[in-house]
Amino acid sequence: MTDKPQDNQAIPDQLMQIAREQEGGAERVLDQIEVVQHSFEEIQALARECQEILRTLVPPSNELESLTAKLEEIGFHADNGAYNIQGAFDLYQYQDVVRQKLERVGRSLIEVAQYVLGRLQPSEDHLPKMAPSGRDILAREPQMADVTKTDADSIVAAFFAQALKDKAAKKAEG
Repeated sequence: MTDKPQDNQAIPDQLMQIAREQEGGAERVLDQIEVVQHSFEEIQALARECQEILRTLVPPSNELESLTAKLEEIGFHADNGAYNIQGAFDLYQYQDVVRQKLERVGRSLIEVAQYVLGRLQPSEDHLPKMAPSGRDILAREPQMADVTKTDADSIVAAFFAQALKDKAAKKAEG
């Protein structure tokens, strides 16, 4: 995580940066987990092979039983490690859900910002542009710091009133 969000950076840009860092970090963690899982599987296979070789080559004795028990213990620990790797995969999936939520919040903030900017400075540059997917916010150019105006509260209230009206209309249709 080399990029630290700056205090003067717009909130949607900060959310995009966090989502980008989360995704990149998660991919590296997943790669490492796959390597560890493969190692546990190899340990399990080698322990089973050693047990079979010992059973066929060495006559029964207390030492053979002790060595076989140790190999079974190694296999048990490898099984436990593989089980815990599955738990790490579950955590990875949870982390991915959190990243997706960050992207949705970022998209919503971008929509609000575009609406407010469109009301403050009506021009072709500020027409609403809806992001078709979460990845689009990661490719978006950073904006200047938020524009302020004395009646910004009324503009935001109008935005949410329109959003609630649209939501009620959708419910009535459904």
